[in-house]
Amino acid sequence: MKKILFTCLIMGLAFVIRAQNPTFSPAIFTAEDEVTLTVDVTGTPMAGEAEAYLWMWGSAGDSPLNTAWSNSPETAKLTNVGGNKWSFTFTATLLWGRPPSDLTTFAFLVKTKTGSKQTSNYEGFTFDPLVFTPTMLRVFPSKASRTDIITINFDRTLGGTVNEQRMTPQTATITAFDETNAQIGTAVTIPVRVLQTNIWAATFDPKTRFTPAAGHTLKKFIYKFNGTVLGTTGAPVNVSSSEATYEFVNLN
Repeated sequence: MKKILFTCLIMGLAFVIRAQNPTFSPAIFTAEDEVTLTVDVTGTPMAGEAEAYLWMWGSAGDSPLNTAWSNSPETAKLTNVGGNKWSFTFTATLLWGRPPSDLTTFAFLVKTKTGSKQTSNYEGFTFDPLVFTPTMLRVFPSKASRTDIITINFDRTLGGTVNEQRMTPQTATITAFDETNAQIGTAVTIPVRVLQTNIWAATFDPKTRFTPAAGHTLKKFIYKFNGTVLGTTGAPVNVSSSEATYEFVNLN
Protein backbone atom coordinates (compact mmCIF):
# COMPACT_ATOMS: atom_id res chain seq x y z
CA MET A 1 0.00 0.00 0.00
CA LYS A 2 2.84 2.40 0.89
CA LYS A 3 4.53 1.60 -2.42
CA ILE A 4 1.34 2.44 -4.32
CA LEU A 5 0.92 5.72 -2.45
CA PHE A 6 4.57 6.59 -3.07
CA THR A 7 4.21 5.84 -6.80
CA CYS A 8 1.08 8.00 -6.99
CA LEU A 9 2.90 10.82 -5.23
CA ILE A 10 5.83 10.68 -7.66
CA MET A 11 3.47 10.64 -10.64
CA GLY A 12 1.60 13.60 -9.20
CA LEU A 13 4.81 15.57 -8.74
CA ALA A 14 5.88 14.74 -12.29
CA PHE A 15 2.54 16.01 -13.56
CA VAL A 16 2.98 19.27 -11.65
CA ILE A 17 6.43 19.71 -13.14
CA ARG A 18 5.19 19.06 -16.66
CA ALA A 19 2.28 21.42 -16.09
CA GLN A 20 4.52 24.46 -15.47
CA ASN A 21 3.45 27.23 -17.79
CA PRO A 22 5.81 29.40 -19.83
CA THR A 23 6.28 32.98 -18.64
CA PHE A 24 6.44 36.12 -20.76
CA SER A 25 8.19 39.43 -20.22
CA PRO A 26 6.34 41.74 -20.43
CA ALA A 27 3.38 39.71 -19.20
CA ILE A 28 0.96 41.57 -21.52
CA PHE A 29 2.09 42.37 -25.06
CA THR A 30 0.75 43.18 -28.49
CA ALA A 31 1.94 41.70 -31.78
CA GLU A 32 4.13 44.80 -32.19
CA ASP A 33 5.89 44.49 -28.82
CA GLU A 34 9.19 42.74 -28.22
CA VAL A 35 8.58 39.89 -25.78
CA THR A 36 10.76 37.24 -24.15
CA LEU A 37 9.23 33.84 -23.46
CA THR A 38 10.84 31.57 -20.88
CA VAL A 39 9.98 27.90 -20.58
CA ASP A 40 11.11 25.22 -18.13
CA VAL A 41 11.32 21.84 -19.87
CA THR A 42 11.96 19.88 -16.68
CA GLY A 43 9.93 16.67 -16.72
CA THR A 44 9.69 16.62 -20.52
CA PRO A 45 11.75 14.66 -23.08
CA MET A 46 13.79 17.88 -23.58
CA ALA A 47 15.11 17.87 -20.01
CA GLY A 48 18.91 17.77 -19.94
CA GLU A 49 19.37 18.62 -23.62
CA ALA A 50 22.34 20.85 -24.47
CA GLU A 51 20.45 22.73 -27.20
CA ALA A 52 16.81 23.59 -27.77
CA TYR A 53 14.87 24.99 -30.71
CA LEU A 54 11.50 26.67 -31.03
CA TRP A 55 8.68 25.49 -33.28
CA MET A 56 5.97 28.18 -33.36
CA TRP A 57 2.62 28.66 -35.06
CA GLY A 58 -0.61 30.58 -34.62
CA SER A 59 -3.44 32.52 -36.25
CA ALA A 60 -1.06 33.57 -39.02
CA GLY A 61 0.05 29.99 -39.68
CA ASP A 62 3.54 28.56 -39.20
CA SER A 63 6.23 31.04 -38.24
CA PRO A 64 9.35 31.26 -40.46
CA LEU A 65 11.18 29.33 -37.71
CA ASN A 66 9.39 26.19 -38.92
CA THR A 67 11.60 25.44 -41.90
CA ALA A 68 12.02 21.66 -41.64
CA TRP A 69 11.14 19.52 -38.63
CA SER A 70 14.36 17.52 -39.01
CA ASN A 71 16.61 20.58 -39.32
CA SER A 72 15.58 23.69 -37.38
CA PRO A 73 17.52 26.87 -38.36
CA GLU A 74 19.81 28.74 -35.96
CA THR A 75 17.25 31.56 -35.86
CA ALA A 76 14.98 29.17 -33.94
CA LYS A 77 17.58 28.36 -31.30
CA LEU A 78 16.65 29.19 -27.71
CA THR A 79 19.00 30.66 -25.09
CA ASN A 80 19.68 28.64 -21.97
CA VAL A 81 19.01 30.71 -18.84
CA GLY A 82 19.92 28.04 -16.29
CA GLY A 83 19.26 24.33 -15.93
CA ASN A 84 16.29 23.28 -18.04
CA LYS A 85 15.08 26.84 -18.58
CA TRP A 86 15.19 28.33 -22.06
CA SER A 87 14.24 31.73 -23.44
CA PHE A 88 13.48 33.27 -26.80
CA THR A 89 12.90 36.93 -27.69
CA PHE A 90 10.73 37.96 -30.62
CA THR A 91 8.39 40.58 -32.04
CA ALA A 92 5.50 38.85 -33.78
CA THR A 93 5.04 41.32 -36.64
CA LEU A 94 8.74 41.07 -37.45
CA LEU A 95 8.95 37.30 -37.00
CA TRP A 96 5.95 36.48 -39.18
CA GLY A 97 6.28 39.51 -41.47
CA ARG A 98 2.53 40.04 -41.15
CA PRO A 99 0.36 42.97 -39.97
CA PRO A 100 -0.93 42.93 -36.37
CA SER A 101 -4.47 42.21 -37.57
CA ASP A 102 -3.31 38.74 -38.70
CA LEU A 103 -1.72 37.95 -35.35
CA THR A 104 -4.19 37.16 -32.59
CA THR A 105 -3.07 33.82 -31.10
CA PHE A 106 0.06 31.68 -31.04
CA ALA A 107 1.41 28.38 -29.73
CA PHE A 108 4.78 26.66 -29.64
CA LEU A 109 6.77 23.63 -28.60
CA VAL A 110 10.44 23.07 -27.81
CA LYS A 111 12.42 20.47 -29.77
CA THR A 112 15.88 19.28 -30.62
CA LYS A 113 17.37 20.52 -33.87
CA THR A 114 16.58 17.22 -35.61
CA GLY A 115 13.18 16.78 -34.00
CA SER A 116 14.21 13.56 -32.26
CA LYS A 117 12.79 14.91 -29.00
CA GLN A 118 10.13 17.50 -28.21
CA THR A 119 7.88 18.86 -25.51
CA SER A 120 4.11 18.82 -25.68
CA ASN A 121 2.40 21.82 -27.28
CA TYR A 122 2.21 25.05 -25.29
CA GLU A 123 -1.04 26.58 -26.51
CA GLY A 124 -3.69 29.20 -25.86
CA PHE A 125 -1.56 32.36 -25.89
CA THR A 126 -2.96 35.62 -27.26
CA PHE A 127 -1.60 38.96 -28.34
CA ASP A 128 -3.16 41.96 -26.63
CA PRO A 129 -5.29 43.98 -29.09
CA LEU A 130 -3.69 47.11 -30.49
CA VAL A 131 -5.26 50.44 -29.62
CA PHE A 132 -4.35 53.01 -32.24
CA THR A 133 -3.84 56.55 -30.92
CA PRO A 134 -3.31 59.07 -33.73
CA THR A 135 -0.48 61.55 -33.22
CA MET A 136 1.04 64.32 -35.31
CA LEU A 137 4.33 62.43 -35.77
CA ARG A 138 4.13 58.68 -36.27
CA VAL A 139 6.43 55.90 -37.51
CA PHE A 140 5.45 52.78 -39.44
CA PRO A 141 5.96 50.08 -38.43
CA SER A 142 5.59 51.18 -34.83
CA LYS A 143 8.04 48.42 -33.79
CA ALA A 144 10.89 47.78 -36.21
CA SER A 145 14.50 46.70 -36.36
CA ARG A 146 17.30 48.73 -37.89
CA THR A 147 17.11 46.57 -41.03
CA ASP A 148 13.48 47.46 -41.79
CA ILE A 149 12.27 50.11 -44.22
CA ILE A 150 10.87 53.01 -42.17
CA THR A 151 8.09 55.45 -43.02
CA ILE A 152 7.66 58.59 -40.94
CA ASN A 153 4.34 60.45 -41.05
CA PHE A 154 3.15 64.00 -40.28
CA ASP A 155 -0.54 64.72 -39.63
CA ARG A 156 -1.19 68.46 -39.86
CA THR A 157 -4.61 68.24 -38.18
CA LEU A 158 -2.95 67.04 -34.97
CA GLY A 159 -0.36 69.84 -34.84
CA GLY A 160 0.28 71.34 -31.43
CA THR A 161 1.19 74.81 -32.68
CA VAL A 162 -0.32 77.19 -35.23
CA ASN A 163 2.67 76.68 -37.55
CA GLU A 164 2.32 72.88 -37.38
CA GLN A 165 -1.38 73.15 -38.17
CA ARG A 166 -0.72 75.44 -41.16
CA MET A 167 2.58 74.03 -42.45
CA THR A 168 2.89 72.44 -45.88
CA PRO A 169 5.76 69.93 -45.40
CA GLN A 170 8.38 69.61 -48.11
CA THR A 171 11.19 67.65 -46.45
CA ALA A 172 11.98 65.62 -43.35
CA THR A 173 15.24 65.73 -41.40
CA ILE A 174 16.51 62.57 -39.70
CA THR A 175 19.39 62.35 -37.21
CA ALA A 176 20.65 58.94 -36.10
CA PHE A 177 22.44 57.84 -32.92
CA ASP A 178 24.26 54.72 -31.74
CA GLU A 179 23.90 52.84 -28.44
CA THR A 180 26.20 55.37 -26.67
CA ASN A 181 23.96 58.24 -27.83
CA ALA A 182 26.69 59.48 -30.17
CA GLN A 183 25.42 60.92 -33.46
CA ILE A 184 26.07 58.78 -36.52
CA GLY A 185 27.40 60.87 -39.40
CA THR A 186 25.39 63.91 -40.37
CA ALA A 187 21.65 64.40 -40.39
CA VAL A 188 19.93 63.61 -43.69
CA THR A 189 17.09 65.56 -45.26
CA ILE A 190 14.75 63.72 -47.62
CA PRO A 191 11.69 64.80 -49.64
CA VAL A 192 8.18 63.99 -48.44
CA ARG A 193 5.07 62.95 -50.33
CA VAL A 194 1.37 63.53 -49.77
CA LEU A 195 -0.06 60.38 -48.21
CA GLN A 196 -3.63 61.65 -47.92
CA THR A 197 -5.38 64.92 -47.13
CA ASN A 198 -3.39 66.72 -44.40
CA ILE A 199 -0.94 63.81 -44.00
CA TRP A 200 2.59 63.68 -45.43
CA ALA A 201 5.12 60.83 -45.32
CA ALA A 202 8.75 60.04 -46.08
CA THR A 203 10.32 56.60 -46.43
CA PHE A 204 13.96 55.63 -45.93
CA ASP A 205 16.24 52.65 -45.33
CA PRO A 206 18.18 53.20 -42.06
CA LYS A 207 20.96 50.72 -42.82
CA THR A 208 21.88 52.45 -46.09
CA ARG A 209 21.44 56.01 -44.81
CA PHE A 210 23.46 55.60 -41.60
CA THR A 211 26.66 53.62 -40.98
CA PRO A 212 27.73 53.36 -37.32
CA ALA A 213 31.40 53.31 -36.38
CA ALA A 214 33.02 49.89 -36.05
CA GLY A 215 31.77 48.06 -32.98
CA HIS A 216 28.64 50.19 -32.64
CA THR A 217 25.03 49.79 -33.71
CA LEU A 218 22.25 52.03 -34.92
CA LYS A 219 20.06 52.52 -31.86
CA LYS A 220 17.58 55.32 -32.58
CA PHE A 221 16.81 58.38 -34.67
CA ILE A 222 15.22 61.79 -34.19
CA TYR A 223 13.09 63.26 -36.95
CA LYS A 224 11.11 66.35 -37.86
CA PHE A 225 9.25 67.72 -40.86
CA ASN A 226 10.16 70.97 -42.60
CA GLY A 227 7.95 73.17 -44.75
CA THR A 228 6.45 76.60 -45.18
CA VAL A 229 3.55 78.68 -43.94
CA LEU A 230 2.31 81.97 -45.34
CA GLY A 231 3.65 84.92 -43.40
CA THR A 232 1.83 88.18 -42.62
CA THR A 233 2.93 89.59 -45.99
CA GLY A 234 1.66 86.54 -47.87
CA ALA A 235 5.20 85.32 -48.57
CA PRO A 236 6.17 81.76 -47.54
CA VAL A 237 8.09 81.40 -44.28
CA ASN A 238 10.24 78.37 -43.49
CA VAL A 239 9.16 76.43 -40.38
CA SER A 240 9.70 73.00 -38.84
CA SER A 241 7.65 70.71 -36.67
CA SER A 242 8.67 69.57 -33.21
CA GLU A 243 10.95 66.52 -33.06
CA ALA A 244 10.18 62.93 -32.14
CA THR A 245 12.49 60.06 -31.19
CA TYR A 246 12.19 56.50 -32.47
CA GLU A 247 14.14 53.59 -30.97
CA PHE A 248 14.74 50.35 -32.85
CA VAL A 249 13.87 46.98 -31.31
CA ASN A 250 16.44 44.21 -31.18
CA LEU A 251 15.81 40.96 -33.06
CA ASN A 252 16.69 37.68 -31.39
